[in-house]
Amino acid sequence: MTDLLQEHRAWTPGSRKLELIHGQLRVGDHATHSLRLLKQILRGWGMDAIVALAPERLWWQALSETFGAPPITGLDQWDEIAPLPAVTALQTWASTIDYTPSHPPHLGQWQWDDTHRRQALQLAFFELSRRPEKLGSSTGIGVVNRLGETGLMPDIVFYCGEPRNRLYDYYVEGAAEVVVEFLQPGCEEYVRTVKQPIYQAAGVPELWIVDLRQRHLQFLRLIDGSYQVQTPDADGCYAISSLPGVTFLVERLWQPDIQDLNPCAEPWFEVAADTPKRPKLTSVGEGLDWSKALLKFPVGLDPVPIRFEDYIYWCPPTKFELVNGQINIGGQDGIKGLAGMLMMTFGLREVVKLAHSQAWVQALVNSRTHAINPNHKAAVWHTAQTVATFLRHHYQCDRIAVAGDLIAPVPWSLWSEIVVVIWGLLPPNDEIDLNRYTAPEQVVQQLGGEYRMRLIDASRALTEAEQEVLAAGWIDL
Repeated sequence: MTDLLQEHRAWTPGSRKLELIHGQLRVGDHATHSLRLLKQILRGWGMDAIVALAPERLWWQALSETFGAPPITGLDQWDEIAPLPAVTALQTWASTIDYTPSHPPHLGQWQWDDTHRRQALQLAFFELSRRPEKLGSSTGIGVVNRLGETGLMPDIVFYCGEPRNRLYDYYVEGAAEVVVEFLQPGCEEYVRTVKQPIYQAAGVPELWIVDLRQRHLQFLRLIDGSYQVQTPDADGCYAISSLPGVTFLVERLWQPDIQDLNPCAEPWFEVAADTPKRPKLTSVGEGLDWSKALLKFPVGLDPVPIRFEDYIYWCPPTKFELVNGQINIGGQDGIKGLAGMLMMTFGLREVVKLAHSQAWVQALVNSRTHAINPNHKAAVWHTAQTVATFLRHHYQCDRIAVAGDLIAPVPWSLWSEIVVVIWGLLPPNDEIDLNRYTAPEQVVQQLGGEYRMRLIDASRALTEAEQEVLAAGWIDL
């Protein structure tokens, strides 16, 4: 447990970034950190949970191509009593292979003084946003900034709204007026060579890169389409080009005893008296497609690009926790999303290198053994029938069925859901009924118990994901 705690503590505030860059999920400004997070998910949530996120045949193929495992055929004829000889050969092969799984490290060391200065600058921008002039809004790390198909999580984003950018419930879209990136030790080049060109191409007018170890704040201003380094004036003040009338007092950031300073009491910005007041910013919508919930991750042997729409749905809040020996980021749904996107990012050929072949083979054998047991979904079926009986007695509908994982020829896993489908659901008759009416979606979730539940009202317009689920078939209850 001590080792797990030390590994968890290594996820410093600066490395808790979950970003979509060039169609891949990047964690903490480095590909190594992405692999490290997947390794921790694998160890904490179990091999069986990860195996369930990709087709069985792809796992066997990845083991064969990566480690030279004997090919396996005829899985559909595998009998629980008499396993395929090829499976036995794989188990024997896996037990003798000499391989040490990769253990991606955490790069660099973050110090508490770094955290204090980072938080102080974040608070200073927040105080700037609270001024009566309504100069703009400020967000800290964990808020996604969408730039085309890229989703970044800068340490600070200061934005003013239309026409340059707009606020959605789940992200800020467009080039912000000011973006601040703190260099994570060991990841300095990644920010400069990967992220800086993205900000430049997107038209971010002011990019500030803070190197706390070198006590250096680099001001990059977009001039004629490219960034040029700017310097403060002789008094240590920096006029922000994208915020006319606003000046940053640079030396505030480098004061000693930063943890005792309060940007609320001692402003870090000066604002000219004639600075125009801006209208209050409001969200223009959610910016999130909730129908993504029923989608499967298109994992392959090689990397598969992630679309922004899928990333913003699956990306959880960046709250890294350690619960009962498991890394926990956004609960079960958050871990599922991260694991699936990381598997898409690296492809199964790379993923299988994170554990010994013997562990992968055993997890796949367990999954297959579980799948061919005719009774392994019996308890799930009982729950589905109980839910259908309740709906039939308390709601007016023409038909109730079950679809999805329960009827599919796949083993029930940690991520599986009971999908209940209804047709002809009638609304409440009058206002009295409406006041005591409980939506069937809520009832289904409450009756599911330990199982994850989802309701599809087939009488309404269906999303593409729902259409795909129903196209695979259903069974009436």
